[in-house]
Amino acid sequence: MFYCFQEHEKNDPQIKKYKLLFNDSENYNNTVISFLAKIITVDKTNQTLYVFIQEEPYTYPSVKVNAGNLDIQNLKKGDLIDIIGIFDGKNQMIATKIWLNEPWKIDLIYLRSLPAIPFVLYLFLRTWKFNTTAWRFERRKKNA
Repeated sequence: MFYCFQEHEKNDPQIKKYKLLFNDSENYNNTVISFLAKIITVDKTNQTLYVFIQEEPYTYPSVKVNAGNLDIQNLKKGDLIDIIGIFDGKNQMIATKIWLNEPWKIDLIYLRSLPAIPFVLYLFLRTWKFNTTAWRFERRKKNA
């Protein structure tokens, strides 16, 4: 954990990639990149999006995404999207694929795991019992 706190920014390949793209963008033209982004504005007439890259503790400049012939009619401000595209100049890219991250899909993961909680508690309490005098869990069967 200590290494992660000290060296994470230097060694994380995703952070390195973003820093290189925004600091030295001339050398990375026509590079394929992918990232999670939050939509700032949608221009449906010109098929362009202005987005912020979502890497939580770090902030990057906004990126202009040319959607070309991709369908962006159902996108709106504040949506989270995954983008794969070709970096094309300073803070611009041409999107090849766009996916909308729907928040209910993330909540569905938690809802699916709820039925497992009673089963896990049953298995735990079947193997362990709580000793109220010592305030700790002990195995029910010795040498089990």
